[in-house]
Amino acid sequence: MAEKNRILVGIDGGEGGRAAIAYAAAEAGLDDADLWLVHVTMAEPADAVRLYAHLPEQMCRPGTKLLQRAAEEAAEFVGAGRVSVSLVEGRVVPGLVHAAATARLVVLGDDRRRGVERIVTGTITHRVAGHAPVPVVVVPTAWSADEPVGRVLVAVKDCGRAAGLIARALSHASDRDAELVVLHAWQLDTVYDDMTLSHLDRSDWENATRRALEDELDRARRRAPCPDVEVRIEVRHGQPARVIADRTRNADLLVIGRRRHVLPTGRLGSTGRALLRESRCPVEVHAPIPDVLATDDLVLEQAGRATLEMTDD
Repeated sequence: MAEKNRILVGIDGGEGGRAAIAYAAAEAGLDDADLWLVHVTMAEPADAVRLYAHLPEQMCRPGTKLLQRAAEEAAEFVGAGRVSVSLVEGRVVPGLVHAAATARLVVLGDDRRRGVERIVTGTITHRVAGHAPVPVVVVPTAWSADEPVGRVLVAVKDCGRAAGLIARALSHASDRDAELVVLHAWQLDTVYDDMTLSHLDRSDWENATRRALEDELDRARRRAPCPDVEVRIEVRHGQPARVIADRTRNADLLVIGRRRHVLPTGRLGSTGRALLRESRCPVEVHAPIPDVLATDDLVLEQAGRATLEMTDD
């Protein structure tokens, strides 16, 4: 089993795990990836991350049963030969983040429990999605792939640095034979919103934003050529988390990026955390994607300049 061509599925015994396995299996079918089911169990010392062979037997038994049950479910989708399991000792978030380094994607189920249980579950999904070195997908418990809508949604915050994120969303739309909606939702601070907008031509503001997104889309298409994907750009005024969450009612996947930060992996902001909690479709979270297109543009420009110089000679 090739490490980098496997999808890590976090298993915690909750209902969300079934949806996560189903989603991961569908993703694995696109490029013959394997499924790697990982369950992290708390033990002392809490900071340790070790193979399950070192766990006390009484702690191994429940985790092993969870993984065995999950492996049987996964095998129904991709076959037993493409499923592996690992039982890890330590804290859940560091354990999953550490394991993610040897996978290409992490898929977690979102158990939408009430009260304290929901707070704990949400903290785990938010923190893994906010720190993993690879993309993380959080799948709502009620999600089903039976009736696809045929639409991928990518939510863009920084309209001038979105080509990499849009390129990823283009690839997803192409794989699903779906349209792509590039969405930017904006709202000024509540205290100043109406006052400021009364002195601005809102249509000019939104037209400028649309042009910026069109430029980023052009650059994204050079990075991920998907000529058959129909793309729509939407610029909407309103509370971003609310606007985006409402659009997920009619989408198969939402793609978002973590905020750029002093750390290379970025950070998950309040809007991202709200979307992981409220989205009606799976949410794929990316660390900030390096804008390699800028380098490509420079290389092309230099190559063109060199060609002109040779012609002049």
